[in-house]
Amino acid sequence: MFQHILLPTDGSEAATRAVSRGAELAARLGARVTVMTALEHYPAGIMGSAYRPSQGADLEPGLQAAMDRLDQAVALVRQAGLDCHRLLLRDRPVYQAILDAAESQEVDLIVMGTHGLGLVERLFVGSQTQRVLARTQIPVLTLH
Repeated sequence: MFQHILLPTDGSEAATRAVSRGAELAARLGARVTVMTALEHYPAGIMGSAYRPSQGADLEPGLQAAMDRLDQAVALVRQAGLDCHRLLLRDRPVYQAILDAAESQEVDLIVMGTHGLGLVERLFVGSQTQRVLARTQIPVLTLH
């Protein structure tokens, strides 16, 4: 049925559950897995006064946290007895990074967590999951 599953993560509890369940599904189906996270580009100043690049221009805000998210997701996939491809996309909105990863990796299922936003948050903020759902023809399994 599904041969290649994309497991995006932001490190949240919901995303971690989705990675774990997606890995279990992939193991049952014999599907390949790609885990990914996104690192959005923030214009200068948006990180606040606490960010001070002290070790050179190659220091990118959030890069270590993104790598840690990927490591956590890879560990969950390995617990399911699988190996996986890991992907970090930068400089685009998170939902677009997920869509780009799905296309470039030729996945046939995306498994995502949903944070269960309330009505007000959905109206004003929306969610990455909703944005992905609205813009893809690839099946998306959402887990809360």
